[in-house]
Amino acid sequence: MDITLILIFLFTGFLIGYFKPLPDLFYRLSGYITELGLIILLGSMGARIGVDSNIITQIGVIGFKSFILALFSIIGSLVLLKVFSMFLKENYRELKDAEKFDQEESDHRLTIIIIFSVIIGIILGLSIINNDSINLIEIITTYALAVLLFGVGVDIGLNKEAFRGLNILGFKILIIPLLIVIGTLLGSFFASFFLKMVIKDALAVGAGFGWYSLSAVLITNIHSVELGSIAFLTNVIRELITIITLPFIVRYFGKIPSIGPGGATTMDVTLPLIKKTAGEDIAVLAFISGMVLSILVPILVPFILSL
Repeated sequence: MDITLILIFLFTGFLIGYFKPLPDLFYRLSGYITELGLIILLGSMGARIGVDSNIITQIGVIGFKSFILALFSIIGSLVLLKVFSMFLKENYRELKDAEKFDQEESDHRLTIIIIFSVIIGIILGLSIINNDSINLIEIITTYALAVLLFGVGVDIGLNKEAFRGLNILGFKILIIPLLIVIGTLLGSFFASFFLKMVIKDALAVGAGFGWYSLSAVLITNIHSVELGSIAFLTNVIRELITIITLPFIVRYFGKIPSIGPGGATTMDVTLPLIKKTAGEDIAVLAFISGMVLSILVPILVPFILSL
């Protein structure tokens, strides 16, 4: 989705949540609307995977390589952000206490919703939905994402404490995307030795930061179809791993480290999940981080391949 539309939906939702011009019933139901949008989005994403024969084929041919690249990228980001959060000391304690909710109940319920939505979507894509329906799936995905972003904006607007993260961290917010870049590239670097890949090829794939569509196109045009396919599948897998594991990452690594795995997707697709699992204060930080990483993708990928 275009950055302009993302900002429009988020900002409109924020204004409606902040100034509350609508009846109270709307705000009581907004959480359920957002959750419904999440289910539709994950289901349609699973359907796109199931209906695309190229992806299914690639899963068998280069799936292992893509999985390792995605996993190492996530681990690198998590480790550096975990260290960063520990150095924040008092600031991090404030963020950890910024929002109280039943994390254990949220973990189990959200994880079940995530897994079943994606699995059902894949099954429908493999069995019922055909290639003629791809355009329809894209439309459904776009509308579901719009609903989600609008709902996240409403929730942030309703919670006046949502911007505490910015007040607490200040300029340090920019360190978050920087560490994600370093962690992702370090992870890709080590993965290249494990997979016996050319180092700059692995780094270019990692520099997609989860933005599979743009990174795959750039790498295909600059390098080769094969590496472009690896980039596409690697970043799809990174997004899927993030979606499935995010509740557990928040619980065992913390709120700030949970921003790392999603990479560039934390400004759109994975933003609602971060909001639900880590809270509105972290969602604001995640959006800024995702926006910075999205700007860096079309800069870093060609630069790395030119080395």
